Amino acid sequence: MTSNSENILEIETIEVVYDGVIAALHDVSLNVPRGSVVALLGGNGAGKSTTLKSISTMLASERGKVVTGKIIYDGFEVKNQRPAEMVSMGLVQVLEGRRCFGHLTVEENIIAGAYSRKLSKAEIGDELEKIYSYFNRLKDLRKKQSGFTSGGEQQMIAVARAMMAKPKMLLLDEPSMGLAPQLVSEVFNIVKKLNQSEGVSILLAEQNTNIALRNADYGYIIETGHVMLHGKADSLLTNDKVKELYLGISKQGRKNFRDVLRQESEQHPDLHMQLGQTENTTSH
Repeated sequence: MTSNSENILEIETIEVVYDGVIAALHDVSLNVPRGSVVALLGGNGAGKSTTLKSISTMLASERGKVVTGKIIYDGFEVKNQRPAEMVSMGLVQVLEGRRCFGHLTVEENIIAGAYSRKLSKAEIGDELEKIYSYFNRLKDLRKKQSGFTSGGEQQMIAVARAMMAKPKMLLLDEPSMGLAPQLVSEVFNIVKKLNQSEGVSILLAEQNTNIALRNADYGYIIETGHVMLHGKADSLLTNDKVKELYLGISKQGRKNFRDVLRQESEQHPDLHMQLGQTENTTSH
């Protein structure tokens, strides 16, 4: 077994294609240590959602496939498992877009997350009270139809429903998308509390760099299917050139994306650059 017991997730140089021809990820590698929050950062189309769906095995429903490399989750290689099997192994993905059952109440949505656990009515009640201790807002809305709640509340419902499955690891896809700043902070505060109090490991795909890195331990920047830079979250957060890493633009004019990365890697040895197979700096 190649898994390192310190990591709940290890992705080793995976490549993903859709419809057998469209390459979406190229040699992507990353680790998630147990009990940590890791941020996967990048713009639209960078490959964040594809990475998460590769782990949760949801790619097949979109005619996607991991063609090379390995994904090791909790000591097991992820290959032909179905998403429901991954949930039973303690890995749950919260999809982009706050997907709730709009015709069900808030509480019915949350209870749906415990379906695979076969809990008694009393046990469900106990689990609900625990969930509501984190999601105070949802307790007040428990009897309201989910379709009539706000975007931020629906995001909380989606995370609460995932937590009812009692996961070891959560995959969160763009939890801040479309939310007002105050609600973004509230959602991320809850996510951080779940990590700290429940010990759940989290891989978080986000475009909102600041909020993600403020709540993460480590970060990876992905661009056009490649992990381009990674390092401790505080190092990435305090780096004035993170915008250059996204845009390739500096005060001196337009720069080549990789030249900017190389310069940053030389100036900040705690950050790691990945430009291809010749540099293997993904472990941390």
